[in-house]
Amino acid sequence: MLRSLLIKGAMLVAAIAAVLWIGWPVPREDATQAQPERPMSVQAPVATPIVSEAPAKSIAKVNLNRASVDELQTLPGVGPVLAQRMVAWRKAHGRYRTVEELQEVKGIGKKRMEQLRPLVTVKA
Repeated sequence: MLRSLLIKGAMLVAAIAAVLWIGWPVPREDATQAQPERPMSVQAPVATPIVSEAPAKSIAKVNLNRASVDELQTLPGVGPVLAQRMVAWRKAHGRYRTVEELQEVKGIGKKRMEQLRPLVTVKA
């Protein structure tokens, strides 16, 4: 019986030592009052903002007739696949004569065209 009490006492001491070593989380009263609980919400997807004409004039425009795939990827909404399509269209049709011809590239619709129009040029 004494042996079992010693074993139980040793287990209790080990448990207390483990709690002290790991640490016991104690909520601080002032921290809970400073930040009231908020209900969790689902975040809406983030849309790429359309760049207005004024800031676009201060940004160096990308020349569609000379830009590499890497340079085209710096444009908003243009990834590696779309950039490759833009270069492929240029190789197949010669050069871009107007910025509007960019809409002939698969993957560039009206919304993306509105984003890209102030950021690109078709200089020779």
